Amino acid sequence: VQVNPRRQELTLAMVPSFGCHWLLPRLERFREKYPHISLRIQASLAITSMQQEGADLAIRMGKGDWEGTESHYLFSDQLIVVAAPTYNGGVLPRTPSEIAKSNIIFSMESWKAWCINAGLEREIVPGGLCINDSNLVLEAVRLGKGIALERRSLVQDALSRGELVQLTSFTAPYPWPYWLVSSQGAEQKNEAILFKAWLDEEVTAWRQQTGAVEEKCARGGKP
Repeated sequence: VQVNPRRQELTLAMVPSFGCHWLLPRLERFREKYPHISLRIQASLAITSMQQEGADLAIRMGKGDWEGTESHYLFSDQLIVVAAPTYNGGVLPRTPSEIAKSNIIFSMESWKAWCINAGLEREIVPGGLCINDSNLVLEAVRLGKGIALERRSLVQDALSRGELVQLTSFTAPYPWPYWLVSSQGAEQKNEAILFKAWLDEEVTAWRQQTGAVEEKCARGGKP
């Protein structure tokens, strides 16, 4: 007699941009592997206590030191400059000076570290169009309205599909790593243990993918 696994539920909190561009494209693999686990995703820019969020787990960016929680390191990100292939009629800026003169869509990310790494004497400061939501920034970039400095985790899949182009191999480290955060007692739940193990597998694959891209750039190949 085959016994179906007991239905389990897991509530997961995260910022909308990470959920949209990194987690959702991979989530079907978790659902296929563990069909008995129901996932509730709560997307919000605000970071409150896990109890207030009603979440078992959360994917957060920061130092990993949130009070009353257990934090498991996932990965560190980097900032890269991207555009649509059709931007500027397909004549894309490639050098730091060309990028600095382009129509930049500013997000929440600072260009300071990127400018230093790229050897620019003057920092690129916000002006023109500034948007405080990465989802809107990336949609504007996808439509060819300008270029942007964004997290690789949000754009790598679009780069792989050819929807976006990395303009230069110059990058900057993103200051806040990603963590899987557990509320008190939640890390002992079977569904949380299974999700953590699955997420670690996906992160390993992500690191291998991005590591190959970075190695190619370091060798002087096109991003």
